[in-house]
Formats: sequence, structure tokens, C-alpha cells
Amino acid sequence: MPDADVEPSRPFITRAGEGQALWHLDNLMVFKAVAAVTGNRLAVWEQLLPRHSSPPLHVHHRDDEAWYVLDGSITFRVDENEITADGGDFVWAPRGLPHTFRVETQTARVLGLGIPAGFEDFFLTTGRPAPELVLPPAPEEPPDLQQMLPAAHAAGCDIIGPPMNGAP
Repeated sequence: MPDADVEPSRPFITRAGEGQALWHLDNLMVFKAVAAVTGNRLAVWEQLLPRHSSPPLHVHHRDDEAWYVLDGSITFRVDENEITADGGDFVWAPRGLPHTFRVETQTARVLGLGIPAGFEDFFLTTGRPAPELVLPPAPEEPPDLQQMLPAAHAAGCDIIGPPMNGAP
């Protein structure tokens, strides 16, 4: 029997070069699937990140997050575990566990997953449309994390610490 809280989903395809493209902080995100088209089941994005890119330490309360590293090398911290993942590696961060990461190579590309969908609303709210599929200009100052807290909380996440050491 289908879950009563999950809307039905229809088959679809998001082709190469398609998707909603955003510049979020120092990276490019292209959303391939969001809650509205997956019946709230899954969000998928491709992400291009520059060296030392690192989100603040955060914890999700409603969704699990995962990354498939396409290119580059990224050190992930999930709870007390710190591991370096390279192209072809998969990393799982279950809900409720604090996590962050730091890009170790010049750039890295990942396929990100949010299960169920919903957390992508944070990026859609705090990002800006990307006029082209390249990294945004480097930020002139660190992000105002206090300004992001309400959007993170609304998306079921709490920001609980700084980015990983070595990040700008």
C-alpha cells in the first residue's frame, strides 16, 4: 500500500545540460529532480565545487543525504568519522548525524541525493540563478550564516558549527 504522506510521481527524464541551475555560496548546483516531480521522495543535484569549499557543520532532522563523487577528492566528516572520498566513491550521511565536507582538489563534482526530498528548498531559497554552468565568482567575504538559519530550519536542518578547517 502506498504511503499516504507521499504524493504519486510520474516518470520523467532530466537530460544532460538540463535542470534548475543555481549558484549557492561558492558552488554551482544543477537540480535534476526536486520534490515537486518525485512526489517528495527524492531530490538529486549535480554540484561543482572549488578547492576548500566546505558547508558549515549541520544536521538534518527529516532527510538522509548522500553523495556520489564524480571527480575530485573530498574529505567528509559524518558524526565522528572523517574519510576522504575520490571519484567513484559513495558517501552516506543518515539523518540526525552532524556532517560537513571539504574539497581537497582544485575542483570536485558530486551527484548529491536528499531522501526524501525537501531539503533542496534551502538551496532554492538561499541560492541565486546561475547565468551559466560555471563556478560563481569567489565570494568577497564569508557567508552570513545567521541569515541562512531560518531557511535551514524551515528545510529541517540546523547549522551547528563552522565549515571544516582549511576552508576560507
